[in-house]
Amino acid sequence: MPNLPNIFLPRTEAEAPRRGRGFSPPPPRNYREHGPVLRREIEQVLQTFQASRPPEGIDPSLILRVRLHPGAVVEERIWEGCGLTLLSVEQDKTLILFSTDQELREFLRRLRQYQEGPRAAQRGAPHAAIFSNIDHVDVVQPGDRIGRLLRANEILDVDNLRVDQPYVIDVELWDFGGRDANLRKVAEIENFVRDTGGEATDHYVGESLVLVRIRAVGRIVRQLLNLDAVAQVDLPPKPSLAVAEMLARVLPDFPPVQEPDANAPSIAILDSGLASAHPLLAPAVGEATAVPLALGDSADAQGHGTLVGGIALYGDVEACIEALAFVPQLRLYSARVLNEGNRFDDTALITTQMSDAIRYFANTYGCRVFNLSLGDEDLPYRGGKVSPWASILDTLARELNVVILVSAGNFTYQPPGDQPPDAHVQRFPRYLLDDDAKIIEPATGAIVLTVGALSRSDALPPGAAQRDVALRPISLEGEPSPFTRSGPGLGGAIKPELCDFGGNHAYDGAIRATRRFNELSVVSMNREYLRRLFAVDIGTSFAAPRVAHSAARLVGAFPDASANLIRALLASSATVPPAAINRLNGVAPEAVLRVCGYGRASFDHARFSDENRVVLYSDSGLAHDNFHVYEIPIPDEFLERRDARTVEVTLAYDPPVRHSRFDYLGVKMSFRLIRGRNLQQVVEAFRRQPGDAAPVDGLTSTRWHCKMNPTPTLREGGTLQKAIFPMLRFPRDDYGNTYHLVVRCEKKWARPEHAPQRYAIVIVLRQEGAVNIYAQVSQRVRAAARARIR
Repeated sequence: MPNLPNIFLPRTEAEAPRRGRGFSPPPPRNYREHGPVLRREIEQVLQTFQASRPPEGIDPSLILRVRLHPGAVVEERIWEGCGLTLLSVEQDKTLILFSTDQELREFLRRLRQYQEGPRAAQRGAPHAAIFSNIDHVDVVQPGDRIGRLLRANEILDVDNLRVDQPYVIDVELWDFGGRDANLRKVAEIENFVRDTGGEATDHYVGESLVLVRIRAVGRIVRQLLNLDAVAQVDLPPKPSLAVAEMLARVLPDFPPVQEPDANAPSIAILDSGLASAHPLLAPAVGEATAVPLALGDSADAQGHGTLVGGIALYGDVEACIEALAFVPQLRLYSARVLNEGNRFDDTALITTQMSDAIRYFANTYGCRVFNLSLGDEDLPYRGGKVSPWASILDTLARELNVVILVSAGNFTYQPPGDQPPDAHVQRFPRYLLDDDAKIIEPATGAIVLTVGALSRSDALPPGAAQRDVALRPISLEGEPSPFTRSGPGLGGAIKPELCDFGGNHAYDGAIRATRRFNELSVVSMNREYLRRLFAVDIGTSFAAPRVAHSAARLVGAFPDASANLIRALLASSATVPPAAINRLNGVAPEAVLRVCGYGRASFDHARFSDENRVVLYSDSGLAHDNFHVYEIPIPDEFLERRDARTVEVTLAYDPPVRHSRFDYLGVKMSFRLIRGRNLQQVVEAFRRQPGDAAPVDGLTSTRWHCKMNPTPTLREGGTLQKAIFPMLRFPRDDYGNTYHLVVRCEKKWARPEHAPQRYAIVIVLRQEGAVNIYAQVSQRVRAAARARIR
């Protein structure tokens, strides 16, 4: 078992700026022809706006929809110079812009200059970087504001809303750039709803997310869809839960459970509640409450939360049963966020519930790790923006410096009509990559850790397989669970990032359907503990708390670590089981990453180094559009022996996010591993590096630039990035015994107050065989640190 302390790696004193991206060249257009087309479109927008008659008490808002040319880049400050505020960026390069000038005077003035063409000594028309990049200008239509859940319920147009039918909806407003302005707009909407016979029960005004929960009949909802200030109207998210089965066996008595140490790290679950008096949980329960308090008591009427809580507290409940000992190393907290019908509260926004619960436990008890094993199966991610639910979790994770674990969601595969029922077996695991099997909200969050599921067992009940040849497990041990969901996430991000045990299904050919068996399930605590101590269930819901358990123990081991470092340590320790790799390889491009992410985390490998596996780490911050350089000591054994050797790099960062934008992350970070160049050469090469993904100047050859897997294209969409460089041959002599890791920070839309960007890196040097590289690496790191001090 590894038991050597991980090594802090100070960065080399090199922080240098990167050249900005600048403008993209506008497409070749004739300003004399294109200018008048844009003018007519803008005049039509103004006519539509002036003809609109918003309800009394609602100030009109001039909102433009601007579709850019594919590949176009126009910086946000340029729009601001035109008197426009960028509200949203859509996936197809469509921008939503707000104008405080309801006549668009400055925008039209610049358009006139563009139409007039080049002035003396000018090569191109003025403001071509704006207008030549614009394909089309129009207004947002009411149907554009209909959200995904309403569409899933066949409400595709305003007329599909029944005039007298009551609805509970979440109304998202555009972010008008300041809390005061957003609060005024919220008040307008709430007053309008009340004056027309509806009810506004809650609102949320965050840094970039503005929501109002409303109860109203269809007639009022139709009017809301016609308001310019409204970005989207949708049904509230709803959780998807599996019904827990009872574990029908008698377990031996256990020794009394002792309270955890007074300084034990804490973990909080947001779920259906907790059976806090369960004898194996009670000594470790700090507080169980309901959020909002209107939900009533904190008891778990369904059982899901108690199952999740048991795993969050103990990690591997089955191992505890086998050892006949439950020794809690954490303190457990619980927020019940579901009502008696296992739904979120109708009166409170889900953003309010998440914010209130997480802030309460973080501020009151210092909780640093939260588990949310809930998701809306009607919201599989198929591109576009993330949900407000995911966005608020990301915002809280960044603001409070906490780790939030979210389950990927469960997928129920239904073979198409042209396929037989045994497609459950024949198409596994291919169907996990279907569009319907994509991760569900809020697993799309960029800073939250998303967890998929693996099968721990493929054992059937004793004698069952012998009696019925048509009964077989769908997944084998170590393979993906047959219900786990797949990525990628927003911007191609690797999602889920991690996976752990969540259970399995069997296919019964006799009844032509799938079945559940206790032997294929996950064991945890039973809410009806007076009848049975334990219960079983399956789902990604029970994989996430296993990772959350490790995260909380890492917080205890590294109390000063940032949430970024905890995430990076978990990912650095993760490996995909060989069975999953074998099953997924060749199924589809990047199938392993899309289903399993970086794999199953190991607490021991995250917590400790070993003689032949050295973990180096750093927790830092970086100015926008700058880079840091780290020197990585390469041990002699790496250069002299043919054993399998790898350099593994993990980066985690927590950028600001904006729900309203498809370019969701305000900052993008990346890394490159360079060999065979000295520090000065590396710094100069990256100082000249443009702000895109082009090869590094002077280091374009893989002779210097270490080729890592996954490639930058695959890994850089996410805020948790891991890549491995395998040494397949003896390195060249001129590569030297010091490699350089360059960590880059590229500002997107982030503001100055978002700087510096926090990040953490973890570097793992691994070599197979009976070698001791730890001592040499540790000695060289200490020597380099002393040299820098002198």
